[in-house]
Amino acid sequence: MFSMTFSLVASLCMLGFTSASPVAPRTNLCKPNFQSFAVSAFGYYSDNTERVKEWYTTPEEGSHVVLKTAGKEAFKAGEFIFEFSGQPSNTYVIKQVANSQRDLKASAAPDGHFIFAKTSDGSQAFDIQCQECGQDSFIYANYCTISDPKTQLCVTGSSADQGEKLAMKKCDGSLGQQFGLIQALTDAQVNGVVFE
Repeated sequence: MFSMTFSLVASLCMLGFTSASPVAPRTNLCKPNFQSFAVSAFGYYSDNTERVKEWYTTPEEGSHVVLKTAGKEAFKAGEFIFEFSGQPSNTYVIKQVANSQRDLKASAAPDGHFIFAKTSDGSQAFDIQCQECGQDSFIYANYCTISDPKTQLCVTGSSADQGEKLAMKKCDGSLGQQFGLIQALTDAQVNGVVFE
């Protein structure tokens, strides 16, 4: 039986809860394959507390992706679908689970914000490179950089808490540009989460 007390995939290090600073860049990056499962996305806090900065949005065109502070319940939300775009570049399209038509996709807005929209101008394909990808009884990816291959800008958050809007900014490798992605967990799996 799968045990989450080995701290959610090898001491949640893979999900960023044991590192107080960004992981040094590696050349062995991976691209996660979530197989169309619902995924929770979150940013990391540098103080190793029992919380993450969960991505949140509403199923409306033009809705911004904002960060909200959450505990381990964030891992069962599964608000997004990260799919390969089908393009030779192996980019991803990010969709909302709550949008039943799946016609809203994450987009780099002209004003620099990261929003959900119906545009088809190519601003909806993102490159995702992660420090670590894995699968046990769920699929996860750790320390992922999400960038627009056309502009070379990265999805960026900061140390702010509630309500911060994600934006597209120059890629700098900071902790604010690294995100965790995890297949939505069951209640039993979430109950086994141990922050270390």
